Amino acid sequence: MTKRRILACIALTLMATGARTQEPPAPAEDTAAAQDTGTLLQRFSDDPDRFTQTDGEALYRTTCQACHMEDGRGDAGAGAHPPLADNPKVASKHFVAGVVMTGYHGMPRFGHQMSDDQVAEVTNYVRSSFGNDHSDPITPDEVADLRAPEDND
Repeated sequence: MTKRRILACIALTLMATGARTQEPPAPAEDTAAAQDTGTLLQRFSDDPDRFTQTDGEALYRTTCQACHMEDGRGDAGAGAHPPLADNPKVASKHFVAGVVMTGYHGMPRFGHQMSDDQVAEVTNYVRSSFGNDHSDPITPDEVADLRAPEDND
């Protein structure tokens, strides 16, 4: 048999048996990318119907940051998202907690997905971050008093 026929037979055998060429090994996952993924996954709740984060900053990142931005400066584009930084409305703890619970204009409501403690935490975080310095925190009991009766069931 000639060399050419031997090579043709080998090629046909490989094609017939479905043999594949050896692929290079997949690159090792980049450590920084893995950390970024871990940070992103922390933003998601373990319960699909309620937020499970308890820290004000974590709740902000989960519920508010996508629209109001990481620095609280807000954004405009497909919609207008008002700034939380240097916003005089943030001076009222009851206003901020009410907005978190019931929504406001195009903002969705989160009251049915957050406990009184969580609403208080995110409210106090917003009021003490982004250059805001309001030292009168809202308590979970005050949040409970703001809830509509049908939300207390």
